Amino acid sequence: MVNVCICGGGSQGHISAGVIGSNPNYNVNVLTRRPEQWAHDFKSIDLEGKEYRAHIDIITDNAADIIPKCDIVLVCLPGYANVSFLETIKEYLSPTTYLGGVFGGSGFFLAVQKVLGHNVPCFALQRVPFTGRPLEYGHSARLKGYKPYLKVGMMNIPDSERIVNFLKEVYQVPVYKLSHYMEATLSNSNPILHPVRLYVLFKDWTPTKIYTHIPFLYGEDWDDESSQLWVDCDKELRQIINALPINGEEIPSVLEYYECEDVQALTHKIRSIKPFIGVQPHMIEMEKGYKLDGDHRYFIEDIPYGLVLIKSVADLCHVTTPKIDMVLSWAQTVMGKEYLINGELRGKDVTESGACKDLKI
Repeated sequence: MVNVCICGGGSQGHISAGVIGSNPNYNVNVLTRRPEQWAHDFKSIDLEGKEYRAHIDIITDNAADIIPKCDIVLVCLPGYANVSFLETIKEYLSPTTYLGGVFGGSGFFLAVQKVLGHNVPCFALQRVPFTGRPLEYGHSARLKGYKPYLKVGMMNIPDSERIVNFLKEVYQVPVYKLSHYMEATLSNSNPILHPVRLYVLFKDWTPTKIYTHIPFLYGEDWDDESSQLWVDCDKELRQIINALPINGEEIPSVLEYYECEDVQALTHKIRSIKPFIGVQPHMIEMEKGYKLDGDHRYFIEDIPYGLVLIKSVADLCHVTTPKIDMVLSWAQTVMGKEYLINGELRGKDVTESGACKDLKI
């Protein structure tokens, strides 16, 4: 029996607890700030009604209770929480424990290096395995979409097939090993997608701006302007990737990933993806409408641990990123932060971000 610790009580933590815990070969435990709200009998349900029923063994907010007992520690946290979380579990990790992340694109590997050093065996997925949300907090989750395959980056794991087989078994899809951890770090998914879309929707933002309604992020509200800007930023990311000694083919372009020939086809595709339908940005209800929430995860994760991270790698590679800079400059204003000054990452808030100063390639 393999002992797995799910770390985090958000969407990915809920879904992973239900799916992994439904496999009889794995004993699942949950490390969360709100253990009293979790049930030992848990289920995840997909859009077709398929249920994954799981029994959760230990539910705790104390790392000392569970981390030393686990073979695999799976971190299901937003990028801004990785460093502080790793600090709390650092003393309890065994050299034989595999540390993993459900998403590498928010700087997971860089956080591991910062807190734990460069020799810790760890892995992270290039994209999250599922989309979904909690149904009843701590009791059930709704799976909205599956990935057809997964790619995993690794550091310091000589028996990589063990991790590949683990991921194949619990997520029940093909899993491919990447050749370098940066191939799971540089992502054109959420770290670019969310900021680009928010910019297009709210580029007229001012501190006092009140909007009459909450638009949809995707679905029928998605437009060619959003597709074009996403493709433009993705092209800048491609220049960064090409400047690094990694396999750029492992990071498909946006058009390649969605099997689209052009911007118009991408717009049609994004409008039609079922799990995307109904998703809205978080806005604050006011007396006469709605105000954009710059403290929501779309900002506080995808900007400092997404665009800022990507921009920092661009600087190390001497790659210019005018479109990314445009979106980043707008977003930092909404957030009341300062990362970029005249196109350079020298703002006062860069230290509180996922920006990297050097790369171990």
